[in-house]
Amino acid sequence: MAALPQGSRACGTRGRHGCQRTRDPLVSRDFGHPGSTTNVGKIATTWQLMKDSWHVLMRDKALLVFPLVSGLACFLVFLAFVGPFIGVNVMGVTRGTGSGSEGLYYVVGFCYYLCNFFVVIYFNAALVDFVVTRMRGGEPSVGASLRAASSRLPQIAAWAVLSATVGVILQALSSRAGFLAKIVISIVGVAWALLTYFVVPIIVVERRGAWEAVGASKDLLAKTWGQQIVSGLGYGLIGFLLTLPGVALLIATLVGAGAMQGHYWGAWALLAVTAVVYIIALGIVMTTLRSIFGAVLYLFARTGEAPPGFSAATLRGAIQPG
Repeated sequence: MAALPQGSRACGTRGRHGCQRTRDPLVSRDFGHPGSTTNVGKIATTWQLMKDSWHVLMRDKALLVFPLVSGLACFLVFLAFVGPFIGVNVMGVTRGTGSGSEGLYYVVGFCYYLCNFFVVIYFNAALVDFVVTRMRGGEPSVGASLRAASSRLPQIAAWAVLSATVGVILQALSSRAGFLAKIVISIVGVAWALLTYFVVPIIVVERRGAWEAVGASKDLLAKTWGQQIVSGLGYGLIGFLLTLPGVALLIATLVGAGAMQGHYWGAWALLAVTAVVYIIALGIVMTTLRSIFGAVLYLFARTGEAPPGFSAATLRGAIQPG
């Protein structure tokens, strides 16, 4: 594995992973007082890291390609499984009971989970490779990162199988559980998500197998426990607040169109499309920022060195619990 950059020094490249000592524009950014983000709480730290991730995205807007294509591919997977799911449900109705087709339902569900997880993990792995290459001082490209993800197809496929298996098991248990048991199963699902937070970066950077990556992610979780919970809440809260204008516009459009009884339908349709496009675009951007944040936090947690464009003090505050 190529050596990671020391401190927050940047370097240019003579190839994808080659390096010559040139100044990276990201490094020249002023991050303020070194301790300024560590004393105002974890949410403030998450906000600062989100802004730093935004600067990375503004430099490499091609990063948006990965979640965009991933979303389109997941939609195609969904369409491909609409027929099988309808067929299983119809089979249960014609037999007068769902029990006869329950096993087939879980088989179809597992296949859907598997395909969906594979798509998401593959493009996330490509995004992580792009970010890591940039943080190492390389010159990443969409094509090169896709090829890097393709070179790890066995690990990605194994992780997709493991993720799909856990997903189907949790869904099956939840469908039979009572209220309190559902809460426990939900907690288990959250714990699994936290436990495996760094699996994709570990697969990409360290080329480990899926199960070995889960163990390594668990070890890193001990160093980043506090921030994993708070960063998830922080990103979720910020994303929710930013989504509200689009939701409000969409609701106002539907109410207004109904009140006008079809008049000016063109203008109402344009407003509705604008709201939907805003919500989708926001989702793509937030997904990208969170993936950048995860890759950077992984590098810092693993090496203790701040990647270019990020403050060591901010990242140190991110991996310290409490």
